[in-house]
Amino acid sequence: MTAQITARPPANLKFSHMGLSVIDMAKMEDFYTRLLGFTITDRGHAGGMDLLFLSRDPNDHHQIVLATGRPAQMPANTANPQFGPSINQLSFQMGSLADLRDMGERLQEYGTDNFFPANHGIAWSIYTHDPEGNNLEFFVDTDWYFPQPFLVPLDFSLSDDEIRALTEKISRGQEGFEPYGDWRAKVAKRMTPFMAPAFQG
Repeated sequence: MTAQITARPPANLKFSHMGLSVIDMAKMEDFYTRLLGFTITDRGHAGGMDLLFLSRDPNDHHQIVLATGRPAQMPANTANPQFGPSINQLSFQMGSLADLRDMGERLQEYGTDNFFPANHGIAWSIYTHDPEGNNLEFFVDTDWYFPQPFLVPLDFSLSDDEIRALTEKISRGQEGFEPYGDWRAKVAKRMTPFMAPAFQG
């Protein structure tokens, strides 16, 4: 039975943060702080769990919470083992293509597995796993949009200029291509804006 929703404007909300259940807190803490640069904002114990709060933005007390309690054994994703059985992926935006290359080097130096660079046309990405197998994406948006999903391998042996030129050529050849800014302006008209609360200082 589907619950009836009163006809009124959508709720005033935006996505803020998420929590991950973990097995080895120390290993996960090291990965998210030392490699990804998150700051520990708090830690403690509640509800039978050890909790670690992590953020990279002072406006967000936490963007990721690590909490003990993950079962020792979980089944793999039945469609694609790269992706998680419940949480499909966590995605982190990088500042530039150079930053994405740098993250790729850091990940490989750290020894992460399932290292997979991908070109989506609308974004360049690297997919990998954290120490407990959660699928992570690091990405940079391009200037071009066309309908998704789309994926071809991203070749880091090419220069940044060569990657940009190839991606623009691929994008312009797709049905539904348009500049990403134009697409964002159109889709924004279909979205409910979030009305931010005034900060009490």
